[in-house]
Amino acid sequence: MVSAGIGVIGFTQQQESVIGADVLYPCTIPFIIQFKAAKGGVDNSSATFYVNNNKRMNQHRALDAIASSGVCEAYYAFPLIASDVFLTTNFGSLLRFTVMVEAQKLTGALNWISKTHSVEVQANGQFTVSSDEKVTGKGFSAKEFLQNKSKERKNNQGDGRKMAEYLPSLIESMEHAVKEAGIVGQSEHTITVVGTDIDGENLGYLQLPVRIRGLRKEPKEKVIF
Repeated sequence: MVSAGIGVIGFTQQQESVIGADVLYPCTIPFIIQFKAAKGGVDNSSATFYVNNNKRMNQHRALDAIASSGVCEAYYAFPLIASDVFLTTNFGSLLRFTVMVEAQKLTGALNWISKTHSVEVQANGQFTVSSDEKVTGKGFSAKEFLQNKSKERKNNQGDGRKMAEYLPSLIESMEHAVKEAGIVGQSEHTITVVGTDIDGENLGYLQLPVRIRGLRKEPKEKVIF
């Protein structure tokens, strides 16, 4: 985020209880980044990851539904880091080895209901989702992603709403999108919102972990006579 000209703002729990994170205005479309850890591969060359592998195996469907609704952008971050040695040696510059992929580009015609898939990602951005069928595509570097976000925030202005008003509305819209898609259960994500302070001068970002609630039980099928 610093490389995109965006400062870092962090809050302690005590500070949050006092200010309610009400210090930024949203100025671009918020986005979700789902980071994944490699399960094997060659450092900075290729790596294999598992997606939709949370407890309920509904995480990808939730990301896909949210992105499709236009409420929030959703991306996967795939760091091509397979060994602890490479991780510790390059700590502080890990984005150089990270490939970003839009969540919707992984979906294809694959079955995502209660199913985990593996994704093989190459250093050039090429990826393959393996299952009964296959989905292939190409992502982009994390550096390119942040450069684009930097351009977006320069071309967009905030709508004047405070975070205390904006975030509950955003989460409600995300949950509505997930329920409309018929997704059962909860899934956990991290929302990132880029914005300026109340004077509109200092740029920063706010990251919040959120739990998106889907339907409580499977919807009944409609019978048409």
